[in-house]
Amino acid sequence: MEIIFFHEGFSPYLPFVVRQAKKSNPDARIHLLGDRSNRILGLDYHHHILSSDSPRLTEFRRIYRHLHPGHLEDERRCIERWFILAKFLEEKQIGEFLFLDSDMVLLTEIGALRDRWVGVEAAGAPLFYSFCYFFRSGLVGEFCDWILEQYGNSRVLKQWAMEFKENPRSAIHDMALSAKFVTQKKLRTRDLTQPSDFGFVDSGKYGGGFLQGRAEVDRVSQERPGGAAECVLGTRRMPLLAVHVQGHNKSHLPGLTGWCGADLWAFFCRHPRRSLRKLPAYLFHGFRYRRYLQAA
Repeated sequence: MEIIFFHEGFSPYLPFVVRQAKKSNPDARIHLLGDRSNRILGLDYHHHILSSDSPRLTEFRRIYRHLHPGHLEDERRCIERWFILAKFLEEKQIGEFLFLDSDMVLLTEIGALRDRWVGVEAAGAPLFYSFCYFFRSGLVGEFCDWILEQYGNSRVLKQWAMEFKENPRSAIHDMALSAKFVTQKKLRTRDLTQPSDFGFVDSGKYGGGFLQGRAEVDRVSQERPGGAAECVLGTRRMPLLAVHVQGHNKSHLPGLTGWCGADLWAFFCRHPRRSLRKLPAYLFHGFRYRRYLQAA
C-alpha cells in the first residue's frame, strides 16, 4: 500500500506524523512530497523533491482566478498540490493510494480495512481533503483536468464570481472544488467521518481539540502512545482510524504518538532557531495530553 503526504518547508510535527504512519502501517510505503528543508533523518520513508514542471500546472497558473478571502499564494497552492500529486502518481505508476494532510495522525492499519470500502471510487474525510483513499487509478488526474476545464470556462467563472460576491462563504478553494467535482461526475464516495462498526476518521471535532477538562470533548482514550485509540460517542466506544490535529494544537501531538530520537533530533537539525523555541511546548503539552488520554 502507498501512503502519500504533501508538505512544503519544515514543521516540527512532521516527523511525528510520518513515523506514526509507518508504525501503524508497517507494510506500507510512505512517501513525502517535500523539499530539501524537510528531509527527515532516521525514519523509514521515501522523500521526493516537489516538482512544478507540469504542463497542467503551468496552464492552471495561467488561467487561475482568485475567488477566496484568503491569501492568494496560500489558497492557490492548496489547489496546485493536486497537479503536483497527479504528476507524481503518473511518473511512479501509482494507482491505489492513501493521501493524507501532513497533520493527520494515522492510528490503524488501513490496508486491513480497504475491503470494507469496496464499490466506491474514493473514501475520504469527507471527500478529497485531509484523508482520502483513492481506489480508481487516474482519478486525481481526472480531477486536475476537470479543474482546468472549469477555470477555462468563462461562464463557470462568472457564476462563481457572482456567488462569491453575494456570499464570501462560497469561496473557491480545493475543498469546494472537490465537492463540485464529485457531485458533477457522480462519483461513488464514502464519508469516513461518519461512525461505523470499523471506526471513523476524526476531522478535528473530538481528538483534535485537545481541550482537557471539558466534558463535551473529553472523549478520546488511548492505552499507549502510537497505539489504537477510541472515541466515546454516547454510550458506544468507536475506534479512531485517524485524528486530524489542527491549528495550534499540534504541540499536543506527541501525546498521541510518543517520542523517538528522530523526532527530537529534527528540532536541532532543521531550522533550530525556530524549532527549538517550540520544543518546550511539545514536551509540556505532549506530556499533559498523554496523561489525559490514559485517564479518559
